[in-house]
This record gives sequence, structure tokens and C-alpha cells, in this order.
Amino acid sequence: MSLLTAAPSLEPQIFPVGRRSTLLVDAARDNRMLGVDIWYPASLAHEPLATYELLPGIAFESAGARHEPAVAPGQFPLVLFSHGRTGMRFAYSLLSEALAARGAIVVSADHPGDALADWLLGTNVDDRTNEMNRVGDAGFLLDSVLAGADHVTGLPDDLIAGIDAQRIAAVGHSYGAYTALAMVAGTRGIAADTRVGAVVGMQAYTRTMSDAALGRVHAPTLLVVAELDTSTPPASDADRPWALLPAEPVWRVDLAAAAHQASSDIGLYAELAHQIPDLPQIVVDYLESSARDAIGPGLRPWREGLLLHTEAIWAFLDVVLKIDPQRGAAAVARLADSDGVTVQRR
Repeated sequence: MSLLTAAPSLEPQIFPVGRRSTLLVDAARDNRMLGVDIWYPASLAHEPLATYELLPGIAFESAGARHEPAVAPGQFPLVLFSHGRTGMRFAYSLLSEALAARGAIVVSADHPGDALADWLLGTNVDDRTNEMNRVGDAGFLLDSVLAGADHVTGLPDDLIAGIDAQRIAAVGHSYGAYTALAMVAGTRGIAADTRVGAVVGMQAYTRTMSDAALGRVHAPTLLVVAELDTSTPPASDADRPWALLPAEPVWRVDLAAAAHQASSDIGLYAELAHQIPDLPQIVVDYLESSARDAIGPGLRPWREGLLLHTEAIWAFLDVVLKIDPQRGAAAVARLADSDGVTVQRR
């Protein structure tokens, strides 16, 4: 197996980070199986670094997450994460680890029918099915982590006990941002989920949400917008929700010199690909296509972009989930003074 490394972490860790993986089965939806990754603040960890297997025989070592250490004492806000189209549950590992290191429990599931393997193998589903599946996945995942280990196989007691059920954020990238917004709006016969106290959409895909659906998003919302995004351009996917969302507050953070994959691990994958001999051509083609939205002329360094996402998300959660509003206010003020960053709030 080719073992590579994602090091270094985006920033020094406040908490050591643990990572666990499991499989959940939704009996109510034809035994739909969701692979799940969980990152969390850990007690002092001496366990080996976690590894992420991208393809059979190709894996990389985590930048800073350890394999299944004990959860740190206390309770922590829950970040329910949804990947973008052609993504996978750990395709945002650096961002997820950074949020866990700041003090969140991050739970991310694959969306079967819209994950990388589905698109490589031709088993992807149509958009309408995908949207229903995604929102159903998010609700089931939240039910599972809040139900407790007595009810769901694979979720250990210490992790469940560490979740602050009063501080829940739905976070997503691209189609994952659609998932987060639709989860709180309600869609296609699925009721709005009122347990979610905050929404974060990064390079959000919103064009299939009606004005009426956007008008039902009452949870505080952050939109992180990439200036050079050609997959979900600001004019088609950010300006309308910014104008229509009734939530209070709504923040919008625009990043200059950033494109559609500014929040994902694609920049990392593009770097690691040069170290892997005989990479399948279908994977090379995918990486070359996606990497144009993460690295290249006119784009800020990809790690810098990921750190800006981390700072924006944490400042927002500090304020709206009342983790530390004073700290969050100071952080967003610093963010607004950063080069190439525009912050709007209403």
C-alpha cells in the first residue's frame, strides 16, 4: 500500500483530535447503508495517526487525527457535514480535523448514489433522487447520533455523551450545502428539521431550491463564497440566497482568488498524486479536472483557503451557537481585515 501524508495540520491544535469510522444502516429506507467518519476532541492521544484510504492500496496518513483515542471530557457542539457531488465522507479531512481541534464533534456520511465511487463506476443517481436521498441521509444521521449507542450499532457511548444536543450545525459543500439548507427548510415531503441551530454553506449549490424553499430557512446561516467558482458561480448560487434567506443573522464571506474546491482536500490529492505510480487513468482525469478548482495560476494557496474557511466557520458558530460570542466577534473582525476577504452580515 502507498502510504502518504497530509501533514501538516492547518493550524496548531487546541484539542488533540480523534477519528473513528463506522457503518449505519437505515432500515426505514430499504436498509440504505451509510459509511460514517467522526472527528472529535480527544484526551491526550498516543494512538497512531489515522489513515484515509482513497482507493484500494492508496492511503494517506492524517495530518493530526489519531485512531480512536478516548473522547475529551465535556460536551461539544455537533457539526453534521455533507460532502459535495462526487465527494466522500472524508474528502474534507483537513477542515474536519481543524474544526474538531477547535472543539467540535464532526460527523460526516457518504451519500450513496452521489459519492466518488458512484461517479467513477456509473452508479450515480438522478438529481431529484439524489436530493431526496441526501436530506434523508442527513436526518437519519442526526437521529442516529442523538439516539445514543443503545439504539444504533457502531456509535460508542463516550462519543454520544460528548455531543451538546443544543448546539447543532449543518455544514456542507456544494451539493452538501444544498443538503444543509434543504434539511432546515424541508423539501419533497421531508419536514424541516428544527434541531439544527446553524447552517453553513460553502460554495453552495442552490439553483434547484425555489424561492419559497429559501424563504423557509430560519436557522442562522453562513455562506462562504469563492470569487472564481465556475461550478456554483456567485451570481447563480450565492446572490439569490443572500437576498432571500429570512434567517437572522445571515453572514456572507467572499474569498478572492478561490474556486469551487477551496474547502475540500482536492488540493492535497493533487499534490499527493505525483507521488503515486501507475494511478488509474480515470482517477488521473478526475483529479486533473477537480484540481483546477483548487490550485493553479490566480488561486491562493489551497491550505490558506482551508484555514480561512476554518476561521469563518468557527467565528460564526462561536456567535450563533453561543459557544463564545465575544471570541467570535473578534475573530470575524480580524477576518474582515484579511486580504482578499469580504465579510457581509445582516
